[in-house]
Amino acid sequence: MKKNHPSALVTGGAKGIGRALVLALAEDGYNVGIVTRRSEAAAKRVVAACERHGVKAQYWLTDLTDADAAERVTVEFVRHFRRWDVLINNVGDYWWGPLLQMKTETMKAMFQSNFSVAARLSLLAVKTMRRAGFGRIVNIGYTFADRLQGNPNVAAYQAAKTALLSFSSSLAKVAMVDGVTINTVSPGMHHNTVQRPLHPETLIPARRLGADEDIVGAVRYFLSPQAAYVTGSHLKVSGGYGV
Repeated sequence: MKKNHPSALVTGGAKGIGRALVLALAEDGYNVGIVTRRSEAAAKRVVAACERHGVKAQYWLTDLTDADAAERVTVEFVRHFRRWDVLINNVGDYWWGPLLQMKTETMKAMFQSNFSVAARLSLLAVKTMRRAGFGRIVNIGYTFADRLQGNPNVAAYQAAKTALLSFSSSLAKVAMVDGVTINTVSPGMHHNTVQRPLHPETLIPARRLGADEDIVGAVRYFLSPQAAYVTGSHLKVSGGYGV
């Protein structure tokens, strides 16, 4: 096993899009760290699948909304893999429902998981990456995050993703000086969308729901040498939905 594999930390990497990204990174030769809040059994299976590609993999079972826990994970990640090349902020709670019925606790949870966690980890990552003169951060966003428009059923979720997009643009300017890029990949209606429409082909110009492979391809681009000059970008991977 090579000792100089680049290393990537993926939040929410045990299931869904996060899992697909972790497996793609392992296939591409990255050592991978996975953070999950509940899915320990799934995380163990993903670790085993990664190791079959000849790379190292490790998972952390923790709640990243706890600032101390988040910092501990990043310290242990760097200690374990000896470097930090990539951060993928994939984790984030989702709530759909009538805006006037949303509780304050729900709104707080949306911002903590979708904004605060990603912003905090990005700051920690940049501080480590800039010392090496290289780093790639990719946020998994939301197609409508760049639009100031009403969307009552997902108001808190959209607001949190919009805040992250704004914050990431500011951090991208600061981090680029030291060779660290920060970009956002935003799915539209994905195959595992919570509120899946009965006839998605009538809403999506591509006439199909998004697949994990669509997101993987976009993230791979931002991690590639071809994207070394690209930072602060928002790439919608939505088949034309939300464009």
